Amino acid sequence: MDCPHCKTKNTQVENSRETKGGSAIWRRRKCMKCKKVFSTYESPGLDYLIIEKRNGKHTRYLSHKLFASIYDAVSEGKHKDRGDSAMLAHEVLGIIEQQMLVSQKESIKATEIIDMATDTLETRDLGACYRYAAFAPYRGMKFGI
Repeated sequence: MDCPHCKTKNTQVENSRETKGGSAIWRRRKCMKCKKVFSTYESPGLDYLIIEKRNGKHTRYLSHKLFASIYDAVSEGKHKDRGDSAMLAHEVLGIIEQQMLVSQKESIKATEIIDMATDTLETRDLGACYRYAAFAPYRGMKFGI
């Protein structure tokens, strides 16, 4: 790991633990050259994951697309603060990505991701769950939208 202060590669892990939810590992590192301390967050990537769309096409998983759709649903509610909406969207995204990692699948259907998103939103913000389902025709049928 390169030190962000002096750019040397000689760093040592001082402390390490899982973050809330277990989706990432926090590490406190110390540079052996300049002696400055810094933190890193490490999380497994889902670059390998292939999404099977309803039309039969396949595409790579891009977390920013899922985040954007969740954020749109969460931020539309009345009296919503953008910062709070972003935090909730990140929390929901983390839960969904953790479920995808645990499943150990190399490909996943888009409808499965929609199910995970609505199930997670349903317990956190019911209005956002309905707004998310309204833009997902597959899931909207289940909610009667």
